[in-house]
Amino acid sequence: MDFNKIIEPLSYDNLPPEFITSLLALVIILIITLVINIKLKKYNPLERPKGFLHLVEIAIDFADRQVTSLMGDAFEGFGGYLLVVCGYIFLGFFIGMIGIPNFFQINSSWAFEALPNPFTNMAMPLSIALITFCLTHYTSIRCKKWSYFKRFTEPFVVFAPINLVTMWSSLLSLTLRLFGNALAGYCVITLIYVGIGSSIPNSWYGLFISPIIAPIAHLYFDMFDGFIQLMVFGMLTMINISGEYATKAELLEEKKEKKALKLEKKQKRLARKEKAQ
Repeated sequence: MDFNKIIEPLSYDNLPPEFITSLLALVIILIITLVINIKLKKYNPLERPKGFLHLVEIAIDFADRQVTSLMGDAFEGFGGYLLVVCGYIFLGFFIGMIGIPNFFQINSSWAFEALPNPFTNMAMPLSIALITFCLTHYTSIRCKKWSYFKRFTEPFVVFAPINLVTMWSSLLSLTLRLFGNALAGYCVITLIYVGIGSSIPNSWYGLFISPIIAPIAHLYFDMFDGFIQLMVFGMLTMINISGEYATKAELLEEKKEKKALKLEKKQKRLARKEKAQ
């Protein structure tokens, strides 16, 4: 077998257009963070914030309050990660809605076509879901140390293969939920365009029907659906990660409960021996 024919390196013009949309969203987020950094250097904390910085302060305050209420004080500062991820999801849906021409890949077969929603390619939702997955297990390992690996042998060692498979369920859930909703919205909008365009004359469709139906469809399936998805993704991220956190007091209480169970079992065995004698 010639693996060079099976696995070929992708050139820039052969990259999926969803990847270009994803990069564009990341560049926009990077520019926004740089602008915030520049404005903060000139910001006087004694003055009342206004304009762009006021909006940033509102977003940060909202994210911090959500983190504190759902995750606890131990995750102070985690709101920054949530804002970046949610901003990335929102920009992905927004760019897919406005249809920026793909002039980044002039020599490709999809040059000057509208850039699609990046989450219609499973690699993009998988990438951010994988970050959440790694943060979840990192939190568990940091808190529980070697006790983390006991989850794979509970309730019995024979359940280890099943536990190893189910540990990926959260990753698949986050990925497929975002991918499925983005793809479903794209398919529905396509069906609306094709169905109306084939049943109504072009003159009526272009002048009257399209300006009325297209904005409503895109606002619902792109903006509203994208907003719902970023909220769901953010909520599940906070729940999954905070669910793995354990304080020292909780770990000590867990050890005490295990010792009490062992002592109770030992006492029962001794009682059985005494009755047998």
